[in-house]
Amino acid sequence: MNPMSGPAGRRQILLGLAAVGGGALLGTPGAAHAAAKWKLDTLHAFSPEEGSRAVGSPVFGPDGLLYGVHAMGGEHGLGTLFRWSPSDGSFTVLHHLNYATGEPAEPESGLIVGQDGLLWGTSLFGGQQFGGTIYTLATDGTLTLRAEFTSDTGMRMPQGALVEGKPGRFYGTTGESVYRFDARPGGKLKQLHRFAPATDGSSSQAALVFGSDGKLYGCNMTNGPKGKGTVFRLNPDGSQFEVVKAFDGKWDGGDLRSPLLLADDGHFYGCTTSGGVFGRGVAFRLGVAGDYEVIHHFAGGDNDGAYPDGALIQGPDGDLYGTTLEGGAAPQSYGIVFRMSQRGRLRVIHRFTAEGQEGTTPTGALCFGPGGQLYGTNQSGSQSSGALYRLRPPAA
Repeated sequence: MNPMSGPAGRRQILLGLAAVGGGALLGTPGAAHAAAKWKLDTLHAFSPEEGSRAVGSPVFGPDGLLYGVHAMGGEHGLGTLFRWSPSDGSFTVLHHLNYATGEPAEPESGLIVGQDGLLWGTSLFGGQQFGGTIYTLATDGTLTLRAEFTSDTGMRMPQGALVEGKPGRFYGTTGESVYRFDARPGGKLKQLHRFAPATDGSSSQAALVFGSDGKLYGCNMTNGPKGKGTVFRLNPDGSQFEVVKAFDGKWDGGDLRSPLLLADDGHFYGCTTSGGVFGRGVAFRLGVAGDYEVIHHFAGGDNDGAYPDGALIQGPDGDLYGTTLEGGAAPQSYGIVFRMSQRGRLRVIHRFTAEGQEGTTPTGALCFGPGGQLYGTNQSGSQSSGALYRLRPPAA
């Protein structure tokens, strides 16, 4: 256990904070950890007709092109699927989603690349009963409906991205349950576990991840024994569901909106959107045995972020990379991209300013591309509905 996590330790940290006049706790940002400058390139500024409110992480397909998802906007206001080419910078809207034709609509998560080479996704609405869908996108642009959430399944409105186990076997969550989808011909959805909100938590928005023990781990945003969400796990067949960590929204954080990351040290890392000393979220480390440690309290301001909303990813250097909705250059506080050690030492590598077509309010996870470059999306801008951007490291 972290020796500073008890009441006496918390008081000691708070007294130290007062003495130095501010700064985030445990993993302290600032000039001592200043990083060389990363360069941001705006690859494409989205117009409302192309889509708005980008969700999830952009992902490189097997063809080397970058794919992404909008939850809103487009011709029907129900979201779009898009592609960007690194070779010539061309941007293409592949689909304007429309549930009037039974298509997916209003997706709330990004795509993943399946072992079959297809891009797999979920949508909050769409299908014949408007209860949500699982769909695939081929690199030639073909959109195929794979499953519908209907009254027959007892489930509806999937929000998190999928994760694939054995080839063709996918797992995901709705706000009320954990499910499995087998992609064989005639495959069907199966509910593995239905959340009991008071004990299990509920309102899952995050993708599941596989742990080193072969179990599935996930996050519930609300409810649970302490009221502000849980981390849970279960076997891939749905058995042995248990809560690993319950959150109360205070020191330990609360409101888990993004998936966990299984890092190379065998621990899970994640962020909460609220709670912590400053009420602006925390970054944490969690062991398979349930040992939990806050490694950073987000404070906002010039040298820190506030309200992390997307998943962490691990870089080739072992550090963790992520974004926050606010923080950075005062007084606008338009969000940051950060780099963090596994001990919680945070460095801001970009502060969004809304200058030109840069965009603001980064959401979803980042992804790494060739040469250690980072790719991401944000949701708003002074001249656009957000942007697709790239961050080049100092050596690039």
